[in-house]
Amino acid sequence: MSYLDLTVLNDFQATTTLTNEKFIARYGMIQQAKDNMAKQNYIPPSVIDQLRTITGNRAAQIPVIKDQTVVTSTTPSFTIPANLAETDLYSFTPYDVFSGFRIYPSTFEDNMEDGVFYRNEVLKNVLQAMAVVKDDIIETQLEARKTQTLSYTTQISQGDGTFTFNAGTDTLEISKAAQKDTMFYNLRELMQANQLPGEYSMVLSPAALATNEAELLKFGANNSENKAWDRPFNAYYSDQISPSTDVFRGFLVRDGALGIMSNYPWDFRNKTTLAGKEWDITDVEMPFIMSRPNVFINKEATDATALVSSGNSNAIMTHFEEIAIWDRFYVVYRYNSDLTTRQNDIVKIKGLTT
Repeated sequence: MSYLDLTVLNDFQATTTLTNEKFIARYGMIQQAKDNMAKQNYIPPSVIDQLRTITGNRAAQIPVIKDQTVVTSTTPSFTIPANLAETDLYSFTPYDVFSGFRIYPSTFEDNMEDGVFYRNEVLKNVLQAMAVVKDDIIETQLEARKTQTLSYTTQISQGDGTFTFNAGTDTLEISKAAQKDTMFYNLRELMQANQLPGEYSMVLSPAALATNEAELLKFGANNSENKAWDRPFNAYYSDQISPSTDVFRGFLVRDGALGIMSNYPWDFRNKTTLAGKEWDITDVEMPFIMSRPNVFINKEATDATALVSSGNSNAIMTHFEEIAIWDRFYVVYRYNSDLTTRQNDIVKIKGLTT
């Protein structure tokens, strides 16, 4: 019986948790970045194709026209301003999250542990551990790309609680009084006032919008108390974002501002097979990491007696099966020539307790 092949991953569903001690968490930063990738409009299709297959020691260059100071006049003449635009190129860095596991099929004979159940639960644990690393990588990029300047916070809040941009921590702080329905609309208008209009979503720490969600469920649509139903933002939650001593922490992100896309090396794309070894890419997205990873499957003969304390003749001359799961991806984002002086469409936010 073969315990490891590509169909195992394709059919895998992370549903059984009865006897697995591992806690199940949420990885909203991965989900938000995945959803936002479909909404980006700044990477040419030809560059996207390159990013999916290019090697890590090469960079796919993305052209951009930098913001310019345009010369204008109130007096027409034959002196025409040149207004030459300055161009630039930028590229992204690939990230790797790698793990896997090994199975000795013969050791499951006369064993209380079911081999298929064991395989599925270990696979689930591996994917979840990889998701922790991936979520943290995306959080690092959100931190690096967060705006360091934001104007009109006092004017936008209009005294309905307070919005304050803390330049020391580059964080938009929202007072307790402002954490209600109007907060969402004020946030949208704040970004419009900073010349960053568009649709936004939020990724937040656990229970960040518990009160708002309760109101939404309590009153719902088509109801005289329909005050929370039309919240203008999608909300994602990540257990990797700690609220610390605040009501909530997280990021407000314009659609497409930061996304993720997978990269597939040559042998995996070409499904190489060699002496019991297989390179491939999963046909479906894997749970937790929310992507189609590269997979490498290997089977070899071995002596596994050291693994069985009670002695098992099956393990003397046996074999193992192992699988490597390699999630290789780019975190992509909009160009900003100077984050220290130009506002950006990723805002770190904090809900205060007072």
